[in-house]
Amino acid sequence: MSLGLQLTFGLYLLVLIAIGAYFFFTTETKRLSDYLLAGRDVGTWPIAVSDVSSVASGWTFFAWVGVGFTLGLSGLWFSLTMVVVVLLMYRYVASPLRRESEAVDSVTVTDHVSRVFEDEPLGPAIRIVATLAVVVFMVSYVGAQVIAVGEAIDTGFGIDYSLAIVAGGAAVALYTVLGGFNASVWTDFFQGILIFVGVVALPILAIAEVGGWAAFVAQANAIEPTLLRMDAGLGGTELGVFALVWITFAMGTIGQPHSLMRFQAIRSERLVSRASVIAVSFQALRLTVPLFIGISGRVLYGTVGNPENVAMVAIVDLFPPVVAGVLLAAIVSAVLSTSDSMLLVTSSDVTRFYEAHVNPDADERTLILVGRAVVVIAAGFGILLAWIRPGTIFEIIEFAYVGLGVSLGLPLLFVLFWDRTTGAGVFAGAAVGLASSIGNLYLLPDYFPILVWPVTLAAIVGVSLATVDADAGANRNVAAAER
Repeated sequence: MSLGLQLTFGLYLLVLIAIGAYFFFTTETKRLSDYLLAGRDVGTWPIAVSDVSSVASGWTFFAWVGVGFTLGLSGLWFSLTMVVVVLLMYRYVASPLRRESEAVDSVTVTDHVSRVFEDEPLGPAIRIVATLAVVVFMVSYVGAQVIAVGEAIDTGFGIDYSLAIVAGGAAVALYTVLGGFNASVWTDFFQGILIFVGVVALPILAIAEVGGWAAFVAQANAIEPTLLRMDAGLGGTELGVFALVWITFAMGTIGQPHSLMRFQAIRSERLVSRASVIAVSFQALRLTVPLFIGISGRVLYGTVGNPENVAMVAIVDLFPPVVAGVLLAAIVSAVLSTSDSMLLVTSSDVTRFYEAHVNPDADERTLILVGRAVVVIAAGFGILLAWIRPGTIFEIIEFAYVGLGVSLGLPLLFVLFWDRTTGAGVFAGAAVGLASSIGNLYLLPDYFPILVWPVTLAAIVGVSLATVDADAGANRNVAAAER
């Protein structure tokens, strides 16, 4: 393996750690809100680009490329749905969440729904079950990212997978521990630019290697006529179920806490509109182009041992060592940019749980130390999961993505927009969302994640209606505005 390629990647990791060290020594991290949300003072471009890169993850260059390789453009059912959901989240959720989050002094989604109902009997239970959901799904998610880092470094740099997952996990834990949310946002911003370069450059050069667009289309159709069709060769009920699986998967976008934290941290509601244009544009790019990377890989290589590694193989084969090093850094960027945000969310929620139920008298310094310790522990569990490898990157991310959407996203939307939502309803939503995600996956895997949404929705609405006080919603909103 080229020494130049390895040195390029090594320099990249040092830059990330340097960013974390910079914020450790130059920013105010004596208060928990500063460490976890950068004092709610992050600007438009860092928020938008880091939002996209924080959910880009191993999904973009591994799982999504693998989908392009095996299924082709039928993955656009997911892509188009997610772009629409992201647009709606910026249009309708960002501003009220930013406003109400500051009013109740919440730093994560779990913290927000817990604080809104903290004076009700089920307030503590909401925090417990929501924190449990975050730990289960986020550690799974981090594990998928560490697997992706290991695959990238192993395939791209010839470094043993076991060593790679330890090095990648340690690097992201180190700069997140040092700089907190500031380090996460600015490393994500830096990495987001590299992701953009990688997403644009790789398919262009891969298709050029095939012989141009016409040759690419002709050869893809010759290999598998359905690769360039959204219907995957299906029709009727089969197509309906197929599309619904992708659409309900994409709906998990409403509950990604590492993305929603950006709404809580943006400097002003006035910046949301500009940030949405940047975020939606970047999302559309990274949700569509990797499918073409996968299809071009199918044309170039025919069959490979692991379709999720096609982008790595193509980069090493098609580019000079220094360029390949930069592009591989871009891919690992996509992974680490999600990992740091997930570690920070997990740290935030466990720290808030510690403050609320373990040591209410803890000072800010103690809470920050707890938060940093949780980052290290969560990264360790992620590395352990990557070592065990219970499934493909796609399978693990799908489980975590949907689970976060139903157990956190749905309750949050009801809290923000339905005055009759009760603490019991939110608790039921978080608990049923957690349980139904696991149950649907293991008991009815062919219909995952279609079933989790109606079950969780019914739980929130039904329990809220059964426990609502006529004035509860109004009183809750007034209390939130007064804090």
